[in-house]
Amino acid sequence: MSGLFKNEKFWLVLAGAAGAIIGGKILKSPKTRELAVNGLAKGMMLRDDAKAELTNMKEEAEDICYEAHQKAKNEKKSYSKIEEESNDEV
Repeated sequence: MSGLFKNEKFWLVLAGAAGAIIGGKILKSPKTRELAVNGLAKGMMLRDDAKAELTNMKEEAEDICYEAHQKAKNEKKSYSKIEEESNDEV
């Protein structure tokens, strides 16, 4: 019997069984459920906030892209007019 208490595998099995029993009790605890629900709720709020921020960033990037496209178009027209005027003078 004393050899049993010196056996490392015996203690590992005993610790595993104890961990399973204690873990089962902890998982079924109302406090654990409350913590899990609160953590999940906060995670969902964070996800929604990130999603909204990403949408705002996307809209802002689209606006910047549109404005840059319009500016490039206007500059191209201005450059064409200057080029035409310089050709007319020659």
